[in-house]
Amino acid sequence: MTYTQTQIELIDKYASLLFRISDIALLVDANPDELRDEISNKTTEISKIYYKAKLQVITRLRAQEIEQAELGSNTAIELVSRYIQEQQLDE
Repeated sequence: MTYTQTQIELIDKYASLLFRISDIALLVDANPDELRDEISNKTTEISKIYYKAKLQVITRLRAQEIEQAELGSNTAIELVSRYIQEQQLDE
């Protein structure tokens, strides 16, 4: 499917707000199954936009969690420890 520039910008915006793909499709007037297929194909522009927007939010949240862990938050320490383990498993 071909998306307009407005739709692309909205997909980026809604992905960064962590909306579900089916909700994004409704908001940008796209077919949910087609949008999901487009996003699952990691080589498409839409997929890259979606995942980049999502990862930028995750990045900000993780940075905050690391700051909280450094300040002694037990919950944050547990989360950061899990991220470290996941990262090591993927190396």
